[in-house]
Amino acid sequence: MIECENCGTMYDESLDHCPECLSSVHETNDEGEECGGIYEPISVWIKDKGRPEIICRCQFCGALKTELIDHDDNPVTIMSVATKPLANPPFPIERLQELTDLMGGQGDMSGYYK
Repeated sequence: MIECENCGTMYDESLDHCPECLSSVHETNDEGEECGGIYEPISVWIKDKGRPEIICRCQFCGALKTELIDHDDNPVTIMSVATKPLANPPFPIERLQELTDLMGGQGDMSGYYK
């Protein structure tokens, strides 16, 4: 058993990440140098027709990696990570119409709503 450096949960060392907070430690960077940053889950995706994966970014160096979602992973944490872009869009939601107009009307969704 090892202790998660992010949330303190004890979990089996055979797992790639903490099943509670989905974080892990970035051991070494691409150059083989020790990093030690925490990989934070930032999104979820399904590559092709495969299993869902967690997209993680190192809080220290910014490196990205993916990890398969495991059956022991906290489903509430997975949903929280997956919906984060909807809750905090990368643009001010109140300016959505202005952004659509700037794009030349592309992305007009008005026909979808009755």
